[in-house]
Amino acid sequence: MDKKRILVFGDSNTWGWNPVNTLKPPLVRWSDEERYTGVMQRELGDGYTVITEGLNGRTTVWDDPIEEHRCGKAQLIPLLDSHAPLDLVVILLGSNDLKRRFCVTPRDIAEGAGLLAAKTMGQVYDFRDCRPRVLLICPPRLGEVGKTHFAPVFGGNEEKSTMLAPYYKEMADLHGVHFLNADEIVKSSETDGLHWDVDQHEKLGKVLAAEIEKIFGRA
Repeated sequence: MDKKRILVFGDSNTWGWNPVNTLKPPLVRWSDEERYTGVMQRELGDGYTVITEGLNGRTTVWDDPIEEHRCGKAQLIPLLDSHAPLDLVVILLGSNDLKRRFCVTPRDIAEGAGLLAAKTMGQVYDFRDCRPRVLLICPPRLGEVGKTHFAPVFGGNEEKSTMLAPYYKEMADLHGVHFLNADEIVKSSETDGLHWDVDQHEKLGKVLAAEIEKIFGRA
């Protein structure tokens, strides 16, 4: 039996950013096994292949004038084509849209994520049996990022980050995709207010594995 192929399209938390990092290199990264995608792979077992596509600073649809080449919309379809055939695409983006430089609303962020979901659903030939499946995840809220070294970038948008989930759910329903609210599962680290400690990766990975088994009717 062919393995189910799952592409996870995300940002620095998917990349594995350790909250102890500052904004200066070298960067410390959680290991493949510690990241939530590695936990997913462990929990799902040999019947699945989890493909991790995480990029620091990746947005949903915004071109960043300072951190270039971070627009998820520009990268999505080439990655779908590259990793085809796929059985499921998991989209976990939106935290970087909270950067102060973008000045966008919670609904704008959700609509950006929704556009990615819609584009993925439209790439039918990248999916096995031309049957696209998408799991859209709302990112967790920011912690007290205004008290950390990320304050100049994200500070002041903590409250905005708490408003995303209803709009993400609306976008998931609109585009006919699966939905998960990571804000109910994961808590951002107290160290930097943005990234996740290893125990949070473990929690999310286990929940995602169970959700994916439900999607494929194996729970």
